[in-house]
Amino acid sequence: MKPTDQQTLILEHDGNAVVIAAPGSGKTYVISEKIKHNLKSLFEHQGIIAISYTNKASIELKSRSLSNGENPMSSFFGTIDKFNLSEIIIPFAKHIFGIPKKDIKISKIQSLPNEEIDTLSWFYRNITLQEITDDQISIIKDHFLNGVILIETIGVFANYVFTNSVACQNYIRARYKYIYIDEYQDSGYEQHEIFLKIKFLNIKAVAVGDLNQSIYAFSGKDAKYLEELTKDDSFKYFKLDKNHRCHPSIINYSNYLLNPKTELIPTDQNLIFFRRIEGNEKDIAAWVDKNIEQLQKDFVIEKRNQIAILTRTTRTGEILNQTLKVPHKLSISNDLDINLNVWSAIFSNLLYFIFDNDFKFIDVIEVFTTYDKFNTADLKKLTDSKKIIETIVSRDQLDIDLLITEFIVVAQIIAPNSKSTESIALLEAVINNPSELKSYEPASDNEITILTLHKSKGLEFDLVLHLDMYEWIFPNKQPGKNNDFKNPIYGDWTQDLNLHYVGITRAKKACILLSSTKRTNHEEKTKNGADSEFIWLNNIENLRYKKKDIK
Repeated sequence: MKPTDQQTLILEHDGNAVVIAAPGSGKTYVISEKIKHNLKSLFEHQGIIAISYTNKASIELKSRSLSNGENPMSSFFGTIDKFNLSEIIIPFAKHIFGIPKKDIKISKIQSLPNEEIDTLSWFYRNITLQEITDDQISIIKDHFLNGVILIETIGVFANYVFTNSVACQNYIRARYKYIYIDEYQDSGYEQHEIFLKIKFLNIKAVAVGDLNQSIYAFSGKDAKYLEELTKDDSFKYFKLDKNHRCHPSIINYSNYLLNPKTELIPTDQNLIFFRRIEGNEKDIAAWVDKNIEQLQKDFVIEKRNQIAILTRTTRTGEILNQTLKVPHKLSISNDLDINLNVWSAIFSNLLYFIFDNDFKFIDVIEVFTTYDKFNTADLKKLTDSKKIIETIVSRDQLDIDLLITEFIVVAQIIAPNSKSTESIALLEAVINNPSELKSYEPASDNEITILTLHKSKGLEFDLVLHLDMYEWIFPNKQPGKNNDFKNPIYGDWTQDLNLHYVGITRAKKACILLSSTKRTNHEEKTKNGADSEFIWLNNIENLRYKKKDIK
């Protein structure tokens, strides 16, 4: 692949950079190519830090960065929480606080006894290191010494350790020469602080993101940190604003959605459609069943797994999952996937290894450390376990107990000091839940994928069916004071507009916006379904397909 002029400028720059990248602009290609180049200049004990928003995105970036057999050296690929835990808190908090009495486990505040929860009443999602008192640090310290790291405190905890441990700073400085953070528009304050502090160690820093794809404000993330970097003179500012993925009409529609003054690309077709179905979500499912073959022909889609149904709420996804007759796969998250214990990550990756042919066993092994860190005996044990697991899953009847036992054997080899009974319990729950277990399988060629708009981020499909285009749902709003429906209160208009933008730009060939005359609310009651404000925003309907019906 030959880089574009915009991409070439970034690839040739070897310094701090902030890249604002539009959907389909090739940002993953640029990051992976820069990492390939960086690795050539490093010694064996050195590496790069590559932070992605999700484990799946991290695995893809690592795979693309090492696609030609590149040596990762001592590089780190993973999420910011994984980096904070494995590279900062676990190895260096003991230098400040002392050695924990028990093996470390990751827990939520709400899982603590009530009296311990009360001692953390001061903690809130966006608290900064500057706001925390010495007494409050002592509470985090006491939990750590008892073998507990609280999920909610990981960011501020890592920032505290990094700031106060010279050994930690020296380690990061000696080991890493570059840091990349993707999806920077979804950074929180602590990630932003650590990124800047790592840069201050003379480690070259690159932030990549899109201000228009900020969709996680509800979890304390904010695009303002990315915007700050664009104004920071110590970063070279680049733009990747050419969408090479979507049909021109999709680019026009999505850009106009955010800015009606946008310059439109000449196009003979508008492949954004709107259809209001008579009935409710079940009737939308019936419409999909009836029209799917024709849609596949109209848009020349070879495999149905290139068709996605995107929903605003998990509730709508469940309704479609239960009602659709055509083969489909509902993509859902589970507690094992989001749990931050090391053993949970190992178990989750083992399940992906079993069900997804594109997932390699080495991705399981390297969840906690690199392949070359294992001795010959342990590598032999891991190879034997791999064969045993493959044999277990090849049988007609899955032996759940034997599979769990072998998963534990693998975890004990990879991370012997991170044993977690919680992770084992979560693994058992997933394996005994058919719908959760199926979530580890990729959609087969003839299956439509159903997933939420949030989960769709970073993915692409030939055709997107964008549901939940209802007033009150998208954008989210509530009646005003004294139940005043005429003066509603919006949750976060900008975040919802960004989320709508994300959904539309997942489509390469066409996007169909679907509403219905009835809808199901959170109490499972049927309500009248009015169109979302986004459907008629700034006369945007002029950029949609003009005919009323989709043939």
